[in-house]
Amino acid sequence: MITKAVQDVEEISVTEAGARGTTIRWMLNRSDGVPTFAMRYFVVKPGGSTPRHAHPWEHEIFVIKGTCTAFCEGETRHVGPDHVIYVEPEAIHSLANNGTEDLVFLCMIPIQ
Repeated sequence: MITKAVQDVEEISVTEAGARGTTIRWMLNRSDGVPTFAMRYFVVKPGGSTPRHAHPWEHEIFVIKGTCTAFCEGETRHVGPDHVIYVEPEAIHSLANNGTEDLVFLCMIPIQ
């Protein structure tokens, strides 16, 4: 059973994501009793970005609000609300908010 089956995102603590102008809320993860995937809520301020990096796990990203430049393995795409991004394991990737409003997205990753 998960401990936080229903919750308001505003009630989840905000932490710095270690990226320029970016915060994260760990919405669901192992500490909530979720066994397989973690769901994270990111906010990237205008001018903010995540560094180019890679992980041994995949990412599934859903853009809720704002626009960004998504970089993945040498390809750059402009992405807006209601778009999804799949990042393969070990792929070098980053997101940059070049817009004028906050970029808000969900990112799901397997629990390690």
